Formats: sequence, structure tokens, C-alpha cells
Amino acid sequence: MYKYITRRLVRALITLIVFQTILFMLIQALPRDYASLVRISPAHRDAIRAMLGLDQPVWKQYLKWIGRFLGGDLGFSFAYRTVPVSRILTTRAPRTLLLFLPAALGGFALGLWLGKHIAWRRGSWLELGATLVGTASYTSFAPWLAFMMINVFALSLGWAPPENVVNPNVWIRQRVLPETVIIRLFQTMVMVGLLLLLLWLVTRTAVAHCTYARLAGGGLIIGVVILLWLRSGWIRLALDILHHMVLPLMTLMLLSFGETMLLMRTTMVDVLGSDHVLTARAKGIPDGAIRDRHVARLALLPVLTHFIVHLPFVIIGSFVVEMVFSWRGMGQALFDAADMYDLPVLMGILSVSGVVILFAHLVLDVLNAWLDPRVRDEHFQAMAG
Repeated sequence: MYKYITRRLVRALITLIVFQTILFMLIQALPRDYASLVRISPAHRDAIRAMLGLDQPVWKQYLKWIGRFLGGDLGFSFAYRTVPVSRILTTRAPRTLLLFLPAALGGFALGLWLGKHIAWRRGSWLELGATLVGTASYTSFAPWLAFMMINVFALSLGWAPPENVVNPNVWIRQRVLPETVIIRLFQTMVMVGLLLLLLWLVTRTAVAHCTYARLAGGGLIIGVVILLWLRSGWIRLALDILHHMVLPLMTLMLLSFGETMLLMRTTMVDVLGSDHVLTARAKGIPDGAIRDRHVARLALLPVLTHFIVHLPFVIIGSFVVEMVFSWRGMGQALFDAADMYDLPVLMGILSVSGVVILFAHLVLDVLNAWLDPRVRDEHFQAMAG
């Protein structure tokens, strides 16, 4: 297993270098550069190019970039001369992660749950309604769906704010910045998610009545979190951010859950005719156990693979939705950098996104080999041959 992981790491590193090379060449192919946007004399424009290193040959710029990147240095922004790209990313990333992670995982979980139930209840009204909503949502144009959510739930019904991250009136005379509260919210979200996952794993094997134990444990975890936020004095600020997060979160979930649901349904229908399912029915195993343990478990891995493969499209979709709702995360920084030809920021955001996607693929490969040893054995046989 360790040799398998090592080979995957080496392959991921080679893929990352190839990705960086292609990305650098594509960005260098842009018809203009940052200096051409400034209305100054040609002599001053040439001086700016020399100061930024844009007058050097492309191969020399590439070697400098790839060397700094492998050393963890993303350089400095062209537009904000003394600001490192890493600082821009660390400032904008918490906003994007706070929105993207719950939307991606929530949409995936909702798609799995609905796909599992509509596959088990084929021909029902639940299947018809969920299929129509899922198909309409995941085939929708992201900006159009975001504007529809704003028009219906913000402007017409007034249930949620139409844009921005915070309400300035709530933050008057506050001694804390929104970024600080956002980082704390993100840390809380990760911690609660890990605790709920641990609770699910423990009750899955050690507790007979796991449903009641999960409800009690989940309620206790959420209650402790609310109490800690009340003691911090930031609960009103956190609720303001979460209130502004409702519409973009729901938009991203609608865009992502439908494809997962339909794929889960199709995969489960294929598994339903397997011999082990017929054997489980003959043994008198309850329908719920057959659905969750004998059918859904086998259907999960192809759906998870599809989700990881399409993760880049989910990330790009979150960037677009950020722009519509003025969330001012990494999506806003990406489009601003593209508009101003700020190449270091543009390369930095796309490079970090590529690293995240490659890491997700690496985790998927390892998980696939761990769940199905045949994949690992076939890989070793191919290497030996």
C-alpha cells in the first residue's frame, strides 16, 4: 500500500508540473500585459515591464515562476506592488471556503440521499418530482439561477439579503473585522463536521439504537457550539454573515445536487439486480438494510469518482456565483486579476485550485485502492509487466 501511495504521489507531482507549464503558457499567450493598461509614455511603459520582469524571455520567466512555485512563493501582485499573492489568497480564501465546502458537500449529500430513495421508489411521485427539479437545476446557467434566486427570495419575498457578505449597520462600532469572524466560522464548521463524522462512525458499530444516539450526540455538539459562540459575544455578527450566505449557498447546492442524485439513482438501479441483493432478500433482511448496506454502498464509489472528476466545474461555478452575489472571495479576485492582467494573482489562484483538485484525485485513488484491493493488485501487475 505504501508503494502504491508513493507512486501516486510521484505521478501527482509530475501532473502538477505539467499543469503549471500549460497554465503559464496559456496566460502568456494573452495579447496584452499589465503595462499596456497604463496610459503613460512608451519609455515609462518599458520601465514598468523591466521592473516587473515582463521584458525577459518567456523561458526565463517560466523558470523563475516554477522555481518560486515549488518553493512555496507565489510572488507579488502587479496591481498592488508590495502585496504578496499569498496574502491576497489567505484574505479571500476563507470566504470562498466558507461558501464552497458546505455547498459542495451539502449538495453531494443531498444528491446521495435523494438518489438512494428515488431508486428504491421507482415510479413514485417522489421520483418524478425530484428528477424534474434535479434536471432543471443542474442544467441551469449559473448566473441565471443566481439572479432568479435574488429576484424571488431577496427582492420579492425579502427572506434574505441580495448581495454582500455583511450588513454595515450591524458592524458599526465593532472591534472585530468580518474576516476574523469568517475564519472562526470556518474553523467551527470544520470542527463540527469532524465531530459529527466521528459520532457517525462510533454509533455505526458500537451502539444498537444508533439513530437516537446520533440525534442526541448531534444535538449536544450543536448546543455546545452555540453556547461557545454566545460566550464569545460574536453571535450577532456570525448570524449576519450566515444570513447573507443563505442565497449563494442554496444556489450552489441546487447547481450541484441534481447530477449526483441522477447518477446515484442510475447506479443503484444497476446494482439492484445483482445476485447478492436477491440473496439478501431471500434471507429476510429488512428493506432498509438492503438499500443502505447492500446497494447504496456499492453504488457510492462511482458517484464519488464522478464528483471528484467534476470538482473543477464546481469550483468555477462557485467563483461565478460569488461574482453575482458580491461575495468578494477568490472568485472576485480571479476576475479582477484577469481584467487587470495581474498575472501573479491569476497564476496563484489557478495554481492553488489545481493543487486542491490534484489532492482530491490523489485521495480518491488511495480510497479506491483501500476499498477495492483489486484496483491496487491490477496496478502492481501492470507495473510488473
